[in-house]
Amino acid sequence: MQSDFLICEFAKETLSNLVKERFGSEFPDINSKYQIKYLYRYLSDFSAKTILLEPDYVDRDFLEDYSRYYVKCFNQYGDRCARLHFFSKDINHPDFQSCLSHYSDEKHRELQDAYIGFIVVKPLPKTFIGKSCLKLYPSFNDSDHKKVLSHRYKVNLFGLNLHVDTIAFQEQDKVVSACATTSIWTALQALDKNDLRTVPSSSEITLSAINHVVDSHNSFPNKGLTNKQILRSLDIQKLRNHKFNIDTRSSAESDNFFNIVKSYLNSDLPIILGADVYWKEEHAQLISEGRGHAVTILGYKELNSNNYLYIHDDRIGPFARMRIVTNHKEVISLIEGKTEAPIEWGLMLEEKDEQGNWQDAEQILIPDSLIIPNYRKIRIPSEYIANTCNSVIHEYTHYYKERGKSCPSVTFDIQLISSAIYKSGLIETPNVANKEAILCKPLAKYIWSAKFQSEGQPLFDILFDSTEIPQGDAIAGISIYDQNGFDAITRPLKNILEYEPLHEDYSGKDFLVPLIRSFQPEKDNYFAYLDKQFGKPRAPKRINKQEISDGQLHNQVGISYYGKQEKCLSDDFPELLNGVQDEFRIWVISLDGALLIGEEIDRRGHPTLTGFKSARIGGELHYKNEKWIINSKSGRYSADYENGNELLANARNKFLEIYSGLCPSKIEIDEFHPQ
Repeated sequence: MQSDFLICEFAKETLSNLVKERFGSEFPDINSKYQIKYLYRYLSDFSAKTILLEPDYVDRDFLEDYSRYYVKCFNQYGDRCARLHFFSKDINHPDFQSCLSHYSDEKHRELQDAYIGFIVVKPLPKTFIGKSCLKLYPSFNDSDHKKVLSHRYKVNLFGLNLHVDTIAFQEQDKVVSACATTSIWTALQALDKNDLRTVPSSSEITLSAINHVVDSHNSFPNKGLTNKQILRSLDIQKLRNHKFNIDTRSSAESDNFFNIVKSYLNSDLPIILGADVYWKEEHAQLISEGRGHAVTILGYKELNSNNYLYIHDDRIGPFARMRIVTNHKEVISLIEGKTEAPIEWGLMLEEKDEQGNWQDAEQILIPDSLIIPNYRKIRIPSEYIANTCNSVIHEYTHYYKERGKSCPSVTFDIQLISSAIYKSGLIETPNVANKEAILCKPLAKYIWSAKFQSEGQPLFDILFDSTEIPQGDAIAGISIYDQNGFDAITRPLKNILEYEPLHEDYSGKDFLVPLIRSFQPEKDNYFAYLDKQFGKPRAPKRINKQEISDGQLHNQVGISYYGKQEKCLSDDFPELLNGVQDEFRIWVISLDGALLIGEEIDRRGHPTLTGFKSARIGGELHYKNEKWIINSKSGRYSADYENGNELLANARNKFLEIYSGLCPSKIEIDEFHPQ
C-alpha cells in the first residue's frame, strides 16, 4: 500500500532511497547520475534539511509524452510521476500532518520561507529527471553585475499553496526529446510569464520541429534537431527568431558575443546556444563529443573583467556557470589539428568542489550559433542597435582625439522593452529635458532602448522602433538626462550633418545615418507656427447645458477672418460703440488659425463659434474709453496656458493684421485671465 507522502532527512542516500521506494528496487541508481550530483550540491547550498516525497503526481508534460510514445511500449512504464519537495528546515511526519489538519497562516508562512523547490521524477529508466524548479541563489537578486531570468511557479502541495521563483529545468529523455528540444522547452518556460500551461511538452516541440521537413516520418526516438528544425518549432509557436552565427576564430569576437547575450537577457529574452562540446580526457587532451549540443542561456555576470553565463544544460543541471575564456591553454590546444580553423575562445564549465569553491570542470563549449525566440513583431535584431551605438562612440572619440582633446569614456546598455513600461519608468525619472515630448510621442509596442552613460551617470537614451525594417528609419526618439553630455557626444554627428554628404543608398547594419538625420532642425510648418503663436489646441473644457437642446449642439454663425480686411472693427461691430457697460463680443483662434468672432447669449459661448471643436486661445472683445480691448476670458479654451500673456499679445497682433486700418494705439490687451 502506497503512503500519501514520505519524509526524510536530506542526503544522497535518502534521496535515492525515496525514489526507489516509489518506483521499486530495480529503478536505476540515482546517486551515480551526473545531474543528481549537481542538484545535490545546488540544494546543499541552500542548507536543505528535509525531503518530502509526493508519490503520486500527474505531470502534464510527461502525460503528453506518455500518450504519444510510451503508452505503446510493451513494457508498461506508467503515466504517473513522483515529486520531491525540498525544505531548509527540519520537518517530520507529525509536523507536516499538523500543517494539513490544523492549518494556520504562521505554519504556512514557515513552510514557504523554508521551501527550496521540487524535482519531478518520471517512471523512466536512466532519464528520469522531469520538470524541476529550484529557487535562485540570493546573489542573483542582490547583485548589480548579475542578471538572471526567472518568474514565479505556483505549487499546490496537498492544498498548501507554495511558490518558487526560478526557470524550470529537465533532462532530455533521448526518446521524445533531445538537447535541442529541451533547450526550446526551457526557453519557452522563460518566455511565458503568464500561463505556463501554454508551454508545449517535449514531444509536442519535437513533432512541430520535424513536421513538414523531408524524411521526418520517423519521429521518435528523436536523436536531435537541426537549426532549421529549431527555427521551425519556434515558428509553430508564432515566435519570431533572431539568429546569429558565432565566430570563435578571433578572441575579439568574444566581447561581441557577450554583448549580444547581455542585450537580450536585459530584455528578459532567453537564448538558445548551439555549441560543440569537448571533454578533457587522459593527459588533459580535449576530445570532441562529435555532435552539436544546445543549451539555454538564462543569465550573465560581469565581474573584474571576467564574463560568465548561467545556462540550463540538460546534461548538467539548472543555472550551471560557464566562464568565457580567451587564449586559454585548453582552448588554444584545440588549434592543434582538432578543428578545421583556429579557435581562440570558448566557454569553460565551472563547478563547485566539496568546500564550495569554484573550479574549472572537465568540459569546454565552443559556440556556434545563437537563436533568440522573440515576439512576433520584433524585426530588428540587437546587432543593428549595437552597431549604431558603437558608431556613435567611435565618432565621438575620433572627433575629440583629432582635435587633441580628452573626453570622458562613454558606455551603453541595450534593452528590448515595451514602450508602456519604458514610459512608466521615464515619468518617474526627474530632470529629463524632453520628458513630455517622449511621453506623448506614439511608439511601437516594443522598442530597443540604448542607454548611454559616463562614469555611472545616465546621459541619454536612444529609442529604436523594433518593428521597423532594417533599411528603414528606426530612430523613435531620444530621452535626454544630461543636456551637456548629450551635446558633447552628438556634436560630431551634427558636424557630419553640416559638412559631409549622407548617402541615400546607405545599407549598413546600423541606423547611424537615420540618427544623424534626426538632428536636422525641424522644418517650419503652418501648424507648428500656430501652436507657438496662439497655443496648442485645447478641446472645450465643458459644454454648458444651454448649448444643447433636443440632443443637438447649437452652433452660431459668427464672423470668420482668415486674412486682411479693408475695414475697421467699428464697421463690423458698431453696436459696441454706444458704450453700454456689459456689451461685448467673444473671439477665439480656430484650429486652422482663423479669427472667429461672435456673441455670447444665454451662456452659449466660445464652443458654439468653433462647432465645439478644438481651438486655441480665446476671450472677449470690448470697447471702452474709445479703445478696443481684448482679454483671454474663455474658461473653456484659455484656462491653462502657461504663457497666456504672450499668446494674448500675439492675438492682438492678429487683430491688427486683419483690421489693417486699425491704429495700434486703439487696441489694448487686458492681462491674462485663466478661468
